[in-house]
Amino acid sequence: MDVTSRRPILRAIPITVVLTIVAAALLLIAFAYWRRGTVALAFAMLLAGLLRAVLSERVIGVLAVRGKRFDIAFYLIVGAMMLALAIGVP
Repeated sequence: MDVTSRRPILRAIPITVVLTIVAAALLLIAFAYWRRGTVALAFAMLLAGLLRAVLSERVIGVLAVRGKRFDIAFYLIVGAMMLALAIGVP
């Protein structure tokens, strides 16, 4: 198997990791662990921002929605806000 035939699999890895964390977070929220679920969702957003910052355009796949700076800023700001919400709400 050459590199070009494996490329779609490599492009699916970042989004698969992020969506797996999102699915686990939604399960936590469904079972009434909303704070842990929100922290997990925040972690997924922060991870998406980190992956978008580190990985190249060829590997990032569907995590690249807009421009690189916008995507990174959006993922990190939303992740930080969700984390602050999870920690700050009594």
